[in-house]
Amino acid sequence: MLLCSNNVIGKKMKEFIESLKSYLNEVLNVSIAVHHWKNPGHIQIFLTDSYDFFKFTIFEQIYLLMVPKESTEITPGLISKHYKQAQKSCDNCIIYAQSSLSSYNRKRLVEYHIPFIIPGNQMYLPHLGIDLREHFRRLHCNKDKAFSPAAQAVAIYALVRQTNEKLTSSHLVEKLGYTFMTINRVFAEFRTAQIGEFFQEGREHCWTFTDKRTLWELAAPFLRSPVKKRLWLKSHQLKILAGLTALSHLSFLAPPPLPIFAASIHQWRIWQKLGFEVMPSTDGADIQLEIWHYDPELFAKNNIADPFSLYLSLKANQDERIESALKEMLENIEW
Repeated sequence: MLLCSNNVIGKKMKEFIESLKSYLNEVLNVSIAVHHWKNPGHIQIFLTDSYDFFKFTIFEQIYLLMVPKESTEITPGLISKHYKQAQKSCDNCIIYAQSSLSSYNRKRLVEYHIPFIIPGNQMYLPHLGIDLREHFRRLHCNKDKAFSPAAQAVAIYALVRQTNEKLTSSHLVEKLGYTFMTINRVFAEFRTAQIGEFFQEGREHCWTFTDKRTLWELAAPFLRSPVKKRLWLKSHQLKILAGLTALSHLSFLAPPPLPIFAASIHQWRIWQKLGFEVMPSTDGADIQLEIWHYDPELFAKNNIADPFSLYLSLKANQDERIESALKEMLENIEW
């Protein structure tokens, strides 16, 4: 919960605080409540004009968070000067926080002994004995833990796009329909897995990667089948082909007896209200429907599910013919 104490906090600042809370929860397994502090003690006015201050408790200790109001990168020397001035006026330990900071400038802050948190990149809290550096992130990354559906959707979108150009948070919000907060969490997942590079242009968060083949190889261990549930339906001809039906269009494989389609959870809920008849088994059914964790129509081409999601939905199948067809499909991808 973010309390505003009679002061309005901007949307981007709220999103940043949420990403910081998620980072602390992921790394330290703690849940915190962050309160905006309008009058932080006797801290000089010029500092409160340049920074927002927040209070939170961690491990039964109250801390003050110091966050620059502007997203532009401040020099470590100036941060150190402002930090020390603020700390002199406050009894609680202050922690500097920013959405992004270059590795060189993070190193300088460590040299200045300035506690800081850069969500998804590094946490330096020497008074707690914590120094989680960027180059240790892969050691802490559990490849048994799959990406969230939103993160997987962003990865698939990057793979099926015609270009390898950078992706911005606002572009992904527009194209995929997620909130800025969700996209920030996705970027945090990618940072933890060391997939791509991140930077800011003004207030815009940006993500870029070397090439699609490398992206697929790095992301694959964190991707799972998009299929949440499979149902058999009576007398419905749907839109997006999936499963073995889709694979038969992308390889030599013969199509299955019942055509297979895919739809999002949201779309299925709409169809349920329309009275779609679900059959208990294949007997009497006309089609099979796969309900996906994300919308397959976002990435489909010619009403056929994208090859990456299709591969993930079928890779657990041990039929040699299907394995061979999946291999053929991937070999035909134009990276």
